[in-house]
Amino acid sequence: MNRRASLALLCLASGFSGTLLAAPAGLPVPQLLKINGGWCWFQDERALVIGDTLLFGSVAGSTRGPSAAGDIDATTVDLRSGRTHTTTLHPEFQSDDHDVPAFLALPDGRVLTTYQTHGGDKSIPGLNLMRWRRTLRPGEFTEWSPEQTLPVGAGVSYSNLFRLGAEGGRIYNFHRGLGYNPNYLISNDNGATFSYGGRLLSWPRPVGEPLATGIDGGRPYLKYVQAGDDTIHLIATDDHPRAYDNSIYHAFIRAGKLHHSDGRIIAPLSTTTESRVAPRDLTTVFQGDAQHVAWMCDVHLDQAGRPRIVFSVQRDGTQGRGVRDIKIDGQDHRFYHARWNGTKWLVHEIAHAGSRLYPGEDDYTGLAAIDPQNPAVVYISTNANPATGAALISNTDQKRHWEIYRGLSSDDGASFTWTPVTQDSTTDNLRPIVPIWKEARGRTILLWLRGTYRRYTDYDLDVVGLLPST
Repeated sequence: MNRRASLALLCLASGFSGTLLAAPAGLPVPQLLKINGGWCWFQDERALVIGDTLLFGSVAGSTRGPSAAGDIDATTVDLRSGRTHTTTLHPEFQSDDHDVPAFLALPDGRVLTTYQTHGGDKSIPGLNLMRWRRTLRPGEFTEWSPEQTLPVGAGVSYSNLFRLGAEGGRIYNFHRGLGYNPNYLISNDNGATFSYGGRLLSWPRPVGEPLATGIDGGRPYLKYVQAGDDTIHLIATDDHPRAYDNSIYHAFIRAGKLHHSDGRIIAPLSTTTESRVAPRDLTTVFQGDAQHVAWMCDVHLDQAGRPRIVFSVQRDGTQGRGVRDIKIDGQDHRFYHARWNGTKWLVHEIAHAGSRLYPGEDDYTGLAAIDPQNPAVVYISTNANPATGAALISNTDQKRHWEIYRGLSSDDGASFTWTPVTQDSTTDNLRPIVPIWKEARGRTILLWLRGTYRRYTDYDLDVVGLLPST
């Protein structure tokens, strides 16, 4: 029996359940939910709550524990017992956190997942496939249908799944595809099949000029959130922040059209491989410049159904994009909060985000997450004191680490009071997620990654979380 099989049997035999981890006195105790897993943040939903089950996806960064490097995993947690189970959707796929699967709960109780390699299938040069599977039975999440694939064009990455009842249950999979731009696939049969839908945006389009190639490939970054049965909100940047002094933009899709934040129609949703809409044609939320380079972290809706955004801003790239100083760039990030009040966007700096995760990706931060059940609450990962910016030095090992903080706002996001969730750690705490939970009833699930992150293809992380008591 090989190592992989023996480890898998060991975990099954032991009935692995979330292991309690140490925490300083007075702080909540996180649980170890998945050994060896990581995720990026441009795929949603990465975690679902269905009844009494939490389901989340991850990509193994190395061969450690029961997972081999590159495994695409789906892990369930029974919220009553704490028992976990991991199913490998595709073994030894690619050690890259951009490949993490997205999930969508289907009306019949099954789940659809989609995933892909980062930038194309390395084993088959020139082939760029979207991959998907569905659970076999309602309410059971450990057995999945055989993998299906669809060629989707160059530079494939980032799955985002939504189902609109107002469009007859049509499923959209927004992803990076043709032209390194956001495209979308559609399914009209609950994920049994997919077909190409169109290109969402193109970067950039000078007025009166043909479509142009953007800096660094012209790759806008987007995040999405669904509102009701008929609307999908999106936020976008101009490009990758290493290549452009990014702004943040907003629009929403409804009835086959892109709309400004105030409801004015921008254009019909493209149904071809070209789009005449660029990010800067949307509503501007935050105007970037050389000393204020933005990248989004999360977007959710408030109780009025209006979008709220948390995003990071690099404050020390004073030479502008494309002119970097590896010694000084990326040492001062801030988290910002933006709220649409029905008339305009209200934007405030809310916390120090600390330094870059590693040189070369000077805009990578620990990230932030809005609590979708209570948008007055934001969780952040930072290696600086959120209020003062002072470096967080652990009293345990005298090293600087990223820690998780909970922020509470009493003034609709203008300011936050921060309290630690982790403290004096001996490793880093990164990339928090708060899953949407329709039956939360005041309860919260918080997930994050704990361990070492060297780059997006080189990390040793575990998934940990705070789960509600039964």
